[in-house]
Amino acid sequence: MPDRNKAYTVKRVTWQDAETDLRILREFVFIGEQNVPVELEWDGKDEQCVHILAQDKKGRGIGTARMTTEGHIGRMAVLRAWRNRGVGSDMLTALVTIARARQLSRVQLDAQTHAVEFYQRHDFIPQGGTFMDAGIPHQHMTRSLPPLDVHININDLPKQILGETRGYIDLKGRDDNQMTAIHMVSQATRSLNLFTPNLDPRIFNNEGFIDAVKQLAIGNPRAKVNILILDPSDVVSRGHRIVELARRISSRIFIHRADDEDQDRVDTFMIVDNIGIIHRAHNDRFAGLAEFNNPPEARLLTKTFNDAWERSQPEPELRRLHL
Repeated sequence: MPDRNKAYTVKRVTWQDAETDLRILREFVFIGEQNVPVELEWDGKDEQCVHILAQDKKGRGIGTARMTTEGHIGRMAVLRAWRNRGVGSDMLTALVTIARARQLSRVQLDAQTHAVEFYQRHDFIPQGGTFMDAGIPHQHMTRSLPPLDVHININDLPKQILGETRGYIDLKGRDDNQMTAIHMVSQATRSLNLFTPNLDPRIFNNEGFIDAVKQLAIGNPRAKVNILILDPSDVVSRGHRIVELARRISSRIFIHRADDEDQDRVDTFMIVDNIGIIHRAHNDRFAGLAEFNNPPEARLLTKTFNDAWERSQPEPELRRLHL
């Protein structure tokens, strides 16, 4: 579970939506504290980068970082009062998770030399000698993101065992996603956490998936199914079998609406029994990855899910559908 006393949150944002906050932080840290020339700081790449924004409980920006489409991490800035409190680590972890979801083979960065040990703790390795950038000594560092064990053909899906089989499956179409979700959830015995913008009916509103969720919910008195939706309006207007299932098994299946600060997410993912994962970087595309046995990645996604769940609320419209 997330630390309820944690004084900040970390989320993915776009430059278009959060430019003001990101500019203020970087101007304060880089231009103000470190005397980086303005023309070097604003390099024209921000609109194409993925950005991370850390905020305190009042929604004020306290840290930021970015990553290019090629996996170059940079512009890591944390306000002085928030340094050495885990903000940088959480932002870096978020970017590495995004890089894995994009199937990048490695990430890289140019660390200020005083921060080399910090990045080494996150498995980055120095490459070459130090160099000067904006008058500050830097060290180039890389971290490999090797393929997750071996590639598994989708035709071998029936052989995959939750918690045992190592390897990853490339998901390419609707059927891949639907069959994999059913096969993974049908083996669950403890939990299902599902983060989805709209409970995509092409994948989740079918008899096989609903039956798998039902068997999980009734098969273990401690089992729990948490479903977090960004926009419940489509579910409300068209109906969904999983809503009816949640009405009948209300003590085990919970559906919440995501908080406003999570509304900019575009991905969808599920974690099954805290060990199996399915992750699509873009909800409107079928391309994604599935793994039946990857505890480290499952832990990272579980933390992301739990943090968002803590901020979420039961959806009134869905509760009315339950009546």
